Amino acid sequence: MNSETTYLTDLAAVLWPCGGLLGPGDRGMRRRVRRDRGNQYLPVPSAHNPRVILPAYNRSAATRGITSFAQGHSLRERARTLLLTGAFATGMAPLLLRDRLYVGAGPGIEHALTAALDRDLSIAIHVGPPRANRKPVLLLLTPGGRTIGYAKVAVNDLTSRLVRAETRALRHLAGTPLRDVTVPRLLYEGEWNGHPLLVQEALPVGEQTDRPTRRQLLRCVTQITAVAGVRELRLSTSPYRHSLEERIVALGARPEAAPLRAALRRLPDVRVPFGAWHGDLTRWNIASTARRAFVWDWERLCLDAPAGFDALHYDLNECVQAGVHPGVHQWLDSGSRLLRDPLMSGTGLRPHTVSTVMALYLIDLATRYLHDRQAESGGRLAAVDDWLLPALEGLQERAAHEAAGPA
Repeated sequence: MNSETTYLTDLAAVLWPCGGLLGPGDRGMRRRVRRDRGNQYLPVPSAHNPRVILPAYNRSAATRGITSFAQGHSLRERARTLLLTGAFATGMAPLLLRDRLYVGAGPGIEHALTAALDRDLSIAIHVGPPRANRKPVLLLLTPGGRTIGYAKVAVNDLTSRLVRAETRALRHLAGTPLRDVTVPRLLYEGEWNGHPLLVQEALPVGEQTDRPTRRQLLRCVTQITAVAGVRELRLSTSPYRHSLEERIVALGARPEAAPLRAALRRLPDVRVPFGAWHGDLTRWNIASTARRAFVWDWERLCLDAPAGFDALHYDLNECVQAGVHPGVHQWLDSGSRLLRDPLMSGTGLRPHTVSTVMALYLIDLATRYLHDRQAESGGRLAAVDDWLLPALEGLQERAAHEAAGPA
C-alpha cells in the first residue's frame, strides 16, 4: 500500500463511515457487495494514482464526471478524457479498470447530500494530485446525469479552515454582485462525519466558455479588487503589511522566515491601492465568454491585499506550466507588463509601484505555502527557497529603482 492508497482508504472513512474497502474487481467481491447492498466505485486511473472516483455501474454519472473534472488543456489530456468517456459510455470501463472501492450499505455521503438537497442524486468525486489543501470535490448529478452542483468535504484541519472560509466568502459575495463576474450560489452548508461540508451551484461552464483573454482576465481582476472598495495607503501604515509580517513571524524558526521578513522590511514605502483578491485565480478556477467571467473556488478570498495580486497569480501559474525556473524568469517580465496595462490603472496602481507589488505577492505566496506545508506534499511551486527567494532578490532591486524615479 503506497501513500495514495492510504489516502484513498482514509478518504473513504470520511465519506462512508459505514466502511470502504479497496480491492480488485473479482466476482467474489462483487457478490459480497451485492449481498450487503453496497456500492462500487472505480478509482481512476488506479488506486495507486487516484484522480477521480467514479460510480462503477452508473454510466451517465461516470461519463459526466470525467468530462466535468477533465483539465483537457493538452493533447494528451484530451485524448485520455476521450478514451475514458468512451469506456464508460459503452460499459467497458468496469472490465478495463481493475481496482475497486467497495462501500458498505450504511449511510454515506450520498445519503447526507440527498437529504440536504431533498432530491435523489448520484456522485462522482474529484481527488486531484497530492497537495496540502487536497480534499474531495463531489460532482452532484441527477440519476439521469444532469449536474445539480458541487460539494466540498474537509478531511483535516487545513481543509476545514478552507471549506469554512469558502462558505463565508460565498455568503459575502452573494450580497455583492459583480458586474461581469458570476459566482456560484451557496446551496447548503453543514457538517458530515464531523467535517465541514458545503454545496454550491454548478456554473454554466462548457463548450461556450474558454480560458480568459488578457483583457477578460484584467476586467475580472479589477472587478474582484473593488468588491470591498479600494483604498490607497502607504505600505508602512497599511493593515495588510502589518498582517503579513505577523504571518511571517508565526512561521517561527523556519529558515525561510528571516529572508522573507528582511525582504518585506527593505521594500520602498510607496503608496499602494488595496482591495480584494480571489487568492487562487488560475486556469482551473475561471472560464470566460466575451462578456462574462465565471469564477469558482473562493476559499482563499481576502478583502485586503495589494491590487494586482490575482493577475500576478494567474500569470505565474500559466508561465510555470512548461517548467518552474524558465517560467518564473518569463513571469518577471510578463507580470510587470500585466500590472502596467491601462486596465489596471483604474485600480489606482501606478508604474513606480509595480515591482513592489510583485515582491509583496511573492512574500505573501511563500508565507502561505510555508504555513500550509505545501513542500511536504510535493507541490510544483512549493519549494520557495529553490525559486521564489532568488526571484525576490531581483525584484527588491527593481522596486527600489522604480520608487526612486519620478512618480
